Amino acid sequence: MAQRIANAMTPRSVTFMLDDGDALVVPAEDLRRVYDLLWEFAPEPGAVSTAALLIDAWRQADEYGRGKIELNPVQSAVLRKAWARLNDAT
Repeated sequence: MAQRIANAMTPRSVTFMLDDGDALVVPAEDLRRVYDLLWEFAPEPGAVSTAALLIDAWRQADEYGRGKIELNPVQSAVLRKAWARLNDAT
């Protein structure tokens, strides 16, 4: 399940706004692993575009303080899947 946030962002974290209104904050220490998992899911719709959004936001985080990234339903589903796999592995 996605984490709800209250206007808080940690340095270099990336915040995704999911299609159902929930927000998922991917902390800096998990960004690379989530990115890699999204590429493992590359054959699935939305995986590559979500990986691209993540890496773009990660690269810009220091310079621009990237805000929330809105995801469509397909992107939200694949990000949830990657997040669940990451949390199952830890």
